[in-house]
Amino acid sequence: MEAQPIRNRLGYWPWLVLALTTLPAFWYVVDFERSLDPEFPSVARQTYNPYPPAAYRLAVAGDTIDHAAVYVASAAVVLSVWSCLRDPKRRLRYAALALSLAAFWHAATPGPLMNGWHGLGWRTIFDPRVAAGQRLALAGLAAVVAVVVVWCSRPWTLPTFLREARDRRILALLLVAVALLAVRQTSWIDREPFEFWPRWFYVWGLFAWSFALLRVTPPAPPGWTRRAAVAGLIVAWLGLDFLGRGVFWYQRPINRLHEIVPGKLYLSAMPTYQGLKIAQERHHFKTIVNLFPEYTEMRSPHWPDEQRFAREHGIACYNQPAADPTGEQFVKDTLALAQDPNNWPLLVHCHGSMDRSPAWVGMYRFVVDGWPLNEAIKELERHRGLRPKSSVTLLYNRMLPMLAPGRAATDPTAAQLRVNARGTVDPAEEIARRAETGAQQSGETSATQRR
Repeated sequence: MEAQPIRNRLGYWPWLVLALTTLPAFWYVVDFERSLDPEFPSVARQTYNPYPPAAYRLAVAGDTIDHAAVYVASAAVVLSVWSCLRDPKRRLRYAALALSLAAFWHAATPGPLMNGWHGLGWRTIFDPRVAAGQRLALAGLAAVVAVVVVWCSRPWTLPTFLREARDRRILALLLVAVALLAVRQTSWIDREPFEFWPRWFYVWGLFAWSFALLRVTPPAPPGWTRRAAVAGLIVAWLGLDFLGRGVFWYQRPINRLHEIVPGKLYLSAMPTYQGLKIAQERHHFKTIVNLFPEYTEMRSPHWPDEQRFAREHGIACYNQPAADPTGEQFVKDTLALAQDPNNWPLLVHCHGSMDRSPAWVGMYRFVVDGWPLNEAIKELERHRGLRPKSSVTLLYNRMLPMLAPGRAATDPTAAQLRVNARGTVDPAEEIARRAETGAQQSGETSATQRR
């Protein structure tokens, strides 16, 4: 058979590679971050979740695991297209292409999305909240896939197919692929960190499927055409990956967009104008709070566009004023904004949604929602994918007694944070002293001029 040379060269390598791909998954659920924060190395930091923070971040729709799924699904599509071009009379190759395309779309439209939007995945066919047009379109595409697979399989009986698959040494790979891809669609494997293991099962299933396709892929013609064919396959693979990333972005047009309280409060990184345009159609923000002090030299290049978008759409937009260098009053004011129904839905963000905005959400959970502080920090870890920086410990030690003095005095985690930072000077105190001194000097100068 024409696939014999490839099959011989592969040997048992598909199984070895498949086994190696399981190592990152297990590593991420056992490897807790233990490094010191170089900014404040004397501040102790605990981990509050049962699994490492990175495992929770990887499980988020559109993050690293889903990127890997798109890589592998793209390879499956490219291999299927090549097989159809090289051996157009073999109908089963078209069935494989249809299945590979369906798997690619499932990888590129992961769910559930943390931003509260339903997304574009196959499962939305059965979601009554989704627009009828999208559901009908996806149902139509699913029907096309089913028809192609059934029609291309007509000449084959199950015993004949199994015998041929065994002869080509792909039967075990196909069985493993079917089992893993089917298990991914169930809920019984979904334990903490939630969505982590189902996503990995899908990646492993795609690897098994792709290796089966590779074993029966017709070889390229000899000479320069072979090199051109390989180059073309690589370009097509990268193009599909780029397409998948575009679908990721459309489902989550603002980086790290996260629904905190449905219909009320959302968290994200710095948005772009186009990202806001798409997100606004879904969430209808009334208020945007930018926690980064944009009056500094580190201002975001997207800040003017955000202000312009807010003006064009009648959205109230707030930023920390230069007169409040520590941000203490700004935190108090924005927490008050977030409790006023007239400001809902409210989007709060900084630049990367790694430090300022997640820490703000932790204060919201503690002060407004009444969560114990350890539960608030658990959510912060999961969103950030790392332990909170030591500056968050200092921030909470400074702000929580101002915002909720009674609870801050009795919460055991708040007490532990004070112990963790013992002996470390909070630089915000020096900033506040300089600001106060500057204000006093300015007042004295004004009084002198009046005299």
